[in-house]
Amino acid sequence: MAANTLVLQICRFSVAFVWFYQGLVPKILGPHRDELLMNGSLGMAEASAVNLAYVGGSLEILLGIGVLVFYQQRWPFLVTIAAMLGLWLCVAVYSPLFLLAAFNPTTVNLTVVALSVIALLARKPI
Repeated sequence: MAANTLVLQICRFSVAFVWFYQGLVPKILGPHRDELLMNGSLGMAEASAVNLAYVGGSLEILLGIGVLVFYQQRWPFLVTIAAMLGLWLCVAVYSPLFLLAAFNPTTVNLTVVALSVIALLARKPI
């Protein structure tokens, strides 16, 4: 297996894992208290915050599937980069205290952005 192919596969499975885990565990299986606090910081009622967690988790799982299936295309990684930066910005604006927590959005989101950039560089042009 060529080095670029191995690098792409590591990035592919790592990014997909983050989308699956973040969609399933703190959102769909929970929703986790912190997810609800972040959603609530947008000014929504508790029921709406729970619904947003379920919808967000579902979209994250779908994007994880997209990364796994369409990894030879650019769009899953470009969408990942945009989503991670956008979600980080939302946390920075509406729930900045979460940026100071352990395993916070800065460390997770920017790592996933870096993995996505590496995947884009490692993939074969189509």
